[in-house]
Amino acid sequence: TFRVQRPSRSLCAVVFFPPVSLQPMPTLSAQLLQVADLSIVDSACRTITETVELTAAERAVVLTEVSRLCEQLVELSTALGDIEDEPDLYRSLAALWLELRFTWQRHNLVANYDTIRTGTCSPMVLVRASVASYLLDRMESLLERNHRDQLGDTAVQLLDVVRDDIERGAAISEV
Repeated sequence: TFRVQRPSRSLCAVVFFPPVSLQPMPTLSAQLLQVADLSIVDSACRTITETVELTAAERAVVLTEVSRLCEQLVELSTALGDIEDEPDLYRSLAALWLELRFTWQRHNLVANYDTIRTGTCSPMVLVRASVASYLLDRMESLLERNHRDQLGDTAVQLLDVVRDDIERGAAISEV
C-alpha cells in the first residue's frame, strides 16, 4: 500500500506501509528445520572448505561432520516437533549450541597457539573453526541473546571449577 503524504506545499513524500502478515510465526521446530537445511548448509560449508588447501579426503571429512550435525538438528526437531515440546526443544538446542561453541573454541585455541608458536596453523583446523562459526551463527538465530550469554558465562565458570579441582587433585597426589 502506498500513501502520498504532503507535509508542506513544496514537499511530497511517498511512504510504503508493508501489509501486516496474518500468518502465524513458524514453530521452533520448523525454524530449526530451516537452520538444518542441508542443501543450504552443505553449499556454504563446501565454499568454506574450498578457501584453503585441503585434500579431497579432508573436505569429505568436514562435510560429513556438517551433515551429521544437520542430521542431529533434524532428529531433534522431529522428535520434539509438537508445540508443547518447544521448551524442551529450546533447552536441547541450547545444549547442542553450547557443545558446538566448545568445539569452535577448541579449534580457535589450537589455531591461535599454533600460529603464535610456528607462524602458521593447520588448514583443517581453520576450516573446522570456520564451519563451526557458520553453524553457530545459524543456530544462534533461534536462541535469545541473553540465554546464549548466560550459557557461555556458566560454561566458563564450570570450566574454571573443573580446572581448579584438577589442579587441587594433582597437588594432593604429589604429596
